[in-house]
Amino acid sequence: MIGDLLTGTLAEEIAAAPIRVFVPTSPATSVAAQAAQLLGNERLALAEGFTALAGPQRNWVTDVFTLLRRGLLGVAVAPVQLDAAGRTNLSGIGTPGRPKVALIGPRGLTENNDTPCPLWYLLSQHSPRTLVERVDMVCGAAPSITAGPRVLLSPAGCFELVDGGWRARWLAPDGRDLIAAAPAFPIEVADGTPERSVPAAATLDALAATDPEGTRLAEFG
Repeated sequence: MIGDLLTGTLAEEIAAAPIRVFVPTSPATSVAAQAAQLLGNERLALAEGFTALAGPQRNWVTDVFTLLRRGLLGVAVAPVQLDAAGRTNLSGIGTPGRPKVALIGPRGLTENNDTPCPLWYLLSQHSPRTLVERVDMVCGAAPSITAGPRVLLSPAGCFELVDGGWRARWLAPDGRDLIAAAPAFPIEVADGTPERSVPAAATLDALAATDPEGTRLAEFG
């Protein structure tokens, strides 16, 4: 099930990342962060939006943007468009100033797309409408050489931004076909790139313990 594969992979990535705070932006990212606590990052704090921490860490720090600058915060986002250079768009589709579709605006993309922190792009579809050569409007600039890891998780697999281009870490079962269907978003797939269909058993157990009702799966319907 692709929802478990992507949410579980995000949980594993968060558990292994050198971050102290994670900002959930959707049910699936919240489940992933809580599962990451069970997978070994038990001291990970969860932020309530971009203003304050939740739980016992509430009084520890209130400015999570400071953590962004220090490389200690992680976030997973779902831009409306992501392009071949890692630029993001959440403002509008079409000509800037005269968009065909006006959207909610950049939110935190401007601040977090080029920071030392790890950033994950979690997409429910590997679609040519979302994965484009260049975004229609730049909300988040292309990450610079000083940016932290930039990882795309989609139904095609797991990909990282390296030297201004995307490279496959592993592919989902239909990954090659999905990549071919979005030609404006080139991804380097090396010979011997592994395939993955399910997360590890311990990860599945952590997801089930965190989200027994399976609310995370609604994003991938």
